[in-house]
Amino acid sequence: MKKILTAVLSVSAIAMAAPAAFAQDAAAPQAEAPAATAATAKAGDTVYDSAGEVVATIESVEGTNAVISTGANKATVPLSSFASGPKGPTIGMTKSQLEAAIAGAGASAAPAASQ
Repeated sequence: MKKILTAVLSVSAIAMAAPAAFAQDAAAPQAEAPAATAATAKAGDTVYDSAGEVVATIESVEGTNAVISTGANKATVPLSSFASGPKGPTIGMTKSQLEAAIAGAGASAAPAASQ
């Protein structure tokens, strides 16, 4: 489950940065959002989406991973999935997209029912 969610979040972080990369003008390059690190993403921080809406709260940081909670669900995600936004740590998913990804990862990790 963690591997699937990690892959989903990593892809979403790349997708969040991709529009800025494609929109760059050679004459006026834009700076990319720096990746969050253990120093910038800490327990208690609020996580936002690219529109600045609240997505989750970081419950703990251990090594290169953070445990985040949407209130309804929890997931362990790599710190590399976060970017530093104007309000704080940011991910490329809305709260509903994150909850759906967590639910999907949980469903695919559940053993198949025997018949």
